[in-house]
Amino acid sequence: MKDLSRVIVVGGGTSGWLSAAYLASSFKRTGRDIKVSIIESDTIPTIGVGEGTFPTIVNTLYEIGLSEKEFIAECDASFKQGALFKNWLYNPSDKPHAYYHPFDPPAKPKGLDLSAYWVSRKHQGTMQQDFAHATSVQSFLCDENLAPKTPETGEYAWLAKYAYHLDAAKLGQLLKKHAMNKLQVEHIVADIEQVELDEQGFIAHLVDKQQRQHDADFFVDCTGFSSLLLAKALKVPFVDKSHYLTVDTAVVLPVEYADAETPITTHTVSTAQDAGWIWDIALQNRRGTGYVYNSHYCSKEQAEKTLCDYHGIAHDSEKRYRHISFKTGYREKSWAKNCCAIGFSSGFVEPLEATAIAMVEAGVRSLAARFPATREAMLEREKQYNRIFTSRWDNIIDFIKLHYCLTKRDDTPFWREQKNPETIPASLQEKLKAWQHYGITDGDLPYKYDLFTLASWQYILYGLEFLPDYVEKAPINEEIIDKAFASIAAQKRSAASKLLSNRALLEAFGASCKS
Repeated sequence: MKDLSRVIVVGGGTSGWLSAAYLASSFKRTGRDIKVSIIESDTIPTIGVGEGTFPTIVNTLYEIGLSEKEFIAECDASFKQGALFKNWLYNPSDKPHAYYHPFDPPAKPKGLDLSAYWVSRKHQGTMQQDFAHATSVQSFLCDENLAPKTPETGEYAWLAKYAYHLDAAKLGQLLKKHAMNKLQVEHIVADIEQVELDEQGFIAHLVDKQQRQHDADFFVDCTGFSSLLLAKALKVPFVDKSHYLTVDTAVVLPVEYADAETPITTHTVSTAQDAGWIWDIALQNRRGTGYVYNSHYCSKEQAEKTLCDYHGIAHDSEKRYRHISFKTGYREKSWAKNCCAIGFSSGFVEPLEATAIAMVEAGVRSLAARFPATREAMLEREKQYNRIFTSRWDNIIDFIKLHYCLTKRDDTPFWREQKNPETIPASLQEKLKAWQHYGITDGDLPYKYDLFTLASWQYILYGLEFLPDYVEKAPINEEIIDKAFASIAAQKRSAASKLLSNRALLEAFGASCKS
């Protein structure tokens, strides 16, 4: 049996270069003599919109050997500590509403899980704070735009869990430089025209426009929505989930800061609109914004105007709008034969919780952990990988739909549609029926590979005021519970005295890079 000795990643951008860098780094750490090459077209533009990330990115960048300060400086990056959802529950003209999904799990003073006591006190009418503010110091950090660490905190270390807002195009370029110079990834510029299969249905080689042949033992498809290898060559069908998540278009508009002192928000702001929602993320030198909407209920011109109205600026057709269409769903298999699709070539879920780059990370991590030694070992690895990823995609779809289906809005056709049972996955309906009666626990989310854990589900459920009739809690003296909640408030005061603003920390990082 011949050992696998060469991997070709097809497609550049963030997904291609991150995949190539992580694989090369993994092979280097584990002592595997496998060459990684990337074939990148210089005529196909990358999408490069996704500017929000998930906390997994911190470990990923550390593991491939990037300096955090270099990354922050070169990618216009800022710290992100979660998301704020505005006007998702009620029509804002009736009752303004907002809630956080922070990255830190609810605090447990002296090991005490306060979630059940928060629910109980909400039922009794004695708890005024929302779940995130009552149980999380990080919600306060977001309120005040405080950074998740100090200038003295080590690279990729934190006082509060964080991810980043970043310029995705610049990240792709930084990963490219790092992969080529530090990880010996071979860079080939070419347009692939043919994918040749062998008699067993495996990819034998690729042929480019110049009729050059590119041979490898394994191929990683990072060709985006076109899915050149997995879909077109290997004929893996698409599983359409757009009847659950019905937004299908985005219009994007970058916005400059009013001045150099404007606060850099330390969380993504997601504001509900008539036919979807607007994202607003703060980078070092600009804000990345976009309106994600359902094109059945909103035209492109209406979407542009909605985004301009959000910023309080006149609608101007000459502005730098960018329109993107997409469909929610995933390939029936992400790994078929000797090809694994990572990024949009594998699947896509709307950008509400910044899962795009996180799923690239998850994909290449899973591939590296299961990378076969020989072709004969591929089949079982393929089965494992696909089981994990089908579960991941379905869990993400359930979790994103949760943000929509608990709405009490009925002011537009779009929001009425979100509550229609036909648009809610059966798996999510089953969860919600159970959680009407008892509080969500880890036992309800048994699959360890899922991206969203118990804490994330709690923040959304309780943020949207979906409370169980009953939660099991230990018979603890109310005075102890009072002190536990008070200790979280004390931690907030302590954080305010120690932490810089997001902008001040980024400026300190920038100064240290130049020194």
